[in-house]
Amino acid sequence: MADKILASRLEEIRVSLGLSLKDAAKRLNFPNYQTLRNIEAGQREVKVSELGVFAKVYYCSISSLLGQSEEDASYDFLWRNPPEDEGTKKETEGEMTNICRQYALFEKLLRLKPKKRLPAITQDEIRNNYSIKNLADNLRTFLGLGNRPSFILQQVLEQDFNIKILFRSFEDGSAVSMLHPDFGGVVVINSNEAPWRRNYDLAHELFHLLSWNTVSLQELKSDKIFFEDIEKKADAFASMFLLPDSEVAKALESRIDSQKHLTSSDLVDISLEFGVSTKALIYRMANLRYIKWDIAKKLAEDEELNALNREKKSSEWGEVPKMSKRFYELAIRCLRKGLISRGKFAEVAGIERCDVDDFIEAKGLMESEGYPIEIMAS
Repeated sequence: MADKILASRLEEIRVSLGLSLKDAAKRLNFPNYQTLRNIEAGQREVKVSELGVFAKVYYCSISSLLGQSEEDASYDFLWRNPPEDEGTKKETEGEMTNICRQYALFEKLLRLKPKKRLPAITQDEIRNNYSIKNLADNLRTFLGLGNRPSFILQQVLEQDFNIKILFRSFEDGSAVSMLHPDFGGVVVINSNEAPWRRNYDLAHELFHLLSWNTVSLQELKSDKIFFEDIEKKADAFASMFLLPDSEVAKALESRIDSQKHLTSSDLVDISLEFGVSTKALIYRMANLRYIKWDIAKKLAEDEELNALNREKKSSEWGEVPKMSKRFYELAIRCLRKGLISRGKFAEVAGIERCDVDDFIEAKGLMESEGYPIEIMAS
């Protein structure tokens, strides 16, 4: 006799993902949707070999399918611009959760624990621009990012704090963050964005991780005015964090001292130097009172400046990321040490098993452990 509870759970998960019987059956490789209908009706047993397929297609673990609680479900994603279709939203969240689960598994297998914890912040630390500036300055020092934070922020968050930074293609410039009890901090960046915009988005979402237990997630989702206010604070933080006022002043004044004025080309050069957009630099200059706000708005919308910006930064695009470099590095380390199989590696990398060697070589990493190196006793 089929398990009625499992049958009901499978139907519930499918519906929550917005999948029709036909779509789900196709992904599950069933010959027709009637097979899945019979399973959900409790008229046909689920084979043990099929449980893994269900877990993969439905973006969950086998334990959760069987009703065995293994994770704290009291978490949620914070979207900047969530998909209008609820099914698409839930499916995307399922995919991201599944990647995070694999990511966390690699860390566990390699015994990687966070070297540091992100500080918990209070309401007073984000009350106004003055307090947000202090937060940005103190955090920059705490993270050891130096004077050009954009260029090492992702690396520091991933390696020192085990923050999971993922990339997905969003059409509307969205980004996502989450603080999970088991996975830790998660940030999902729009891979369609320019590199300098991705830097800004990462700093913006970092603000949400810092304030996760300070700002009510439920209130953010239900109160549009409150959400917009917090988004403005996150933008202010990102600007102050990535563009330290003293360093921006040095960069601007060195050009003013040498040539007595600034050109539009100078603005593009300086924004490249800090790894941010020219528009972000312009608004930061207005905030620091180098230019008036009405001038800043005109510059930000100037077509000639925007064209120059695109031309000078075209070489910065590079390859559009499909996954964090660190995710692949950890997966390769697990494979090298025999902690996961080649089949499992091919699955998480989204490649055929026969392409594993070429994939690793393309990443510039070794596929074997090599020879041991004797370490001197300290």
